[in-house]
Amino acid sequence: MMRLAIGDVHGRDFWKHYIDEDFTEFYFTGDYFDSFDLPFLMQYQNFKEICKRAGEDTRIKLCLGNHDYHYLGKVTGQQYSGYQPEHYYEIRHILEQNMDLLKVVYVTADNYLISHAGVSAWFMKRMKKAGYTTIEDINTAFAEDRSILTFNGHNPFGDDITQSPIWIRPASLEKQPASGYRQIVGHTPTGGIKTVTLPDKRRKTITITYIDTCDRESIYRF
Repeated sequence: MMRLAIGDVHGRDFWKHYIDEDFTEFYFTGDYFDSFDLPFLMQYQNFKEICKRAGEDTRIKLCLGNHDYHYLGKVTGQQYSGYQPEHYYEIRHILEQNMDLLKVVYVTADNYLISHAGVSAWFMKRMKKAGYTTIEDINTAFAEDRSILTFNGHNPFGDDITQSPIWIRPASLEKQPASGYRQIVGHTPTGGIKTVTLPDKRRKTITITYIDTCDRESIYRF
């Protein structure tokens, strides 16, 4: 079994260097838009190609990122760095067309948890209070109410345990990670792929692997 995961692409097409490899699953961690140096048309076409491949091959899994979220319908007051207001309608349209391909979280049979930024124990407690009991129920909750991913907390950069799986930052995620999972996340550039191992009171393995390498092309194999 060989799974691959690739960090935030922001319009870049380096994923094409790996997509034809022999794999069992291929995960994108989100943030398909809002490049600071690539023109909109390149970002748009790149996402279109990613969705085409995912639509043709169920092994290819797409996470939703915060730089995708703020273009969605029924989402208000969310405009983050790099937001492209002049292309709001085009981005919103292609995202909505492909919402069946986009999920907030993916969980494998061997407890890998893939999302854009990570899932905290605090966020799961919030979900359980609302009647959602499993990590994968986050996808159901989002389908019913998109506001569950709204930016919240006191830190302007998202470094707060109350933040959602598209926004939480590493320091806060490591304080309260969801128990028993090996998380794989993008969102925050770390200069290279990095894995941290954390203690768990339930004696289960908790690791967090950060794979957003910003401008450096990289792929994580697991």
